[in-house]
Amino acid sequence: MKKETTREKLKRETIDWIIAIVYAVIFGTIIRLFVFETMMVPTPSMVPTLNISDRLFVEKITYAYEKPEVGDIVVFWTPFEDKMAQQMLGPFDKFMDFFAPKEFNGHVKYVKRLIANSGDVIRFVSLNDEIWEEIANKEKENIPLWLNDIVKDYNYNINIIPRQIKNRIAQVEINGETPKIFQDTYYIVNAIFDDEKFYEYMAFPDNNRRNIVESNLFFVYKDNFTGSLSLEKPTIEWFRAYNEIIDYTSYYNEHLSEIEIQKYIFRDDEGFVNVRVPEGYNFYLGDNSMESFDSRFFGFVPEENVIGTTFLRVTPIKDFGKIN
Repeated sequence: MKKETTREKLKRETIDWIIAIVYAVIFGTIIRLFVFETMMVPTPSMVPTLNISDRLFVEKITYAYEKPEVGDIVVFWTPFEDKMAQQMLGPFDKFMDFFAPKEFNGHVKYVKRLIANSGDVIRFVSLNDEIWEEIANKEKENIPLWLNDIVKDYNYNINIIPRQIKNRIAQVEINGETPKIFQDTYYIVNAIFDDEKFYEYMAFPDNNRRNIVESNLFFVYKDNFTGSLSLEKPTIEWFRAYNEIIDYTSYYNEHLSEIEIQKYIFRDDEGFVNVRVPEGYNFYLGDNSMESFDSRFFGFVPEENVIGTTFLRVTPIKDFGKIN
């Protein structure tokens, strides 16, 4: 038997490696397309459940047979192009997104909590005095960090928290009641729950200049410089800036105007804005309500945009494990 030369051995091993790599890419792509998705969390919208730069595995198989349930943490393609988020993606994420369906080119993945499905009616109801007392007396467990910071800023004296701020801290009601899973969950009344025409302002700020100026819109947020709580009215420049960051006008024209969005948003006899989710859409919110750009601001997400539910946190290593 002829002895294999070093050159022939090297050639054979090189071919074996090439075949192995090709197989790895093929099977990796199949897994990526049908089994798992991966994403890196870019913002603090889900803190403390998820933190900035957490790397997640998203399970896709289950959603192919059954829809996510209200309360699930869901990953979905944005219904609009998000230029700022695109710039935040690293090389690995850009490579993985290369396999995304063509219609989502320029779109990015958001991760939020599913609040309501098609047909559900949502409203935010301000906290009553009893709940405020329990929070002030530290009798409530697992209140969000942002709410704890608000109460802490006022030395746990709820009597000196401005009424304008207190009225904007709320619980979510779905179809007239707060589901058990949201009993100790709180949100800030912002955007569409503050003004029924907010989505229209987002899409056409210059056409709504007067309405924006005359509206009662206010945002509650933490000032990055002072660290104190602020209540500020969004300006026409704010809406213009967001309209440049995300292609919201196209989304509004292609989706919201088609379903005649104002039919789904109304103010009830108690003065609360109600939002009914149209057929074929979902409504999502971030756990960190103070810093979440979610359905309050951009509206409904088509069901076909859903990728799957969060399955595993891969990095950082110290937090490796299942996501609750």
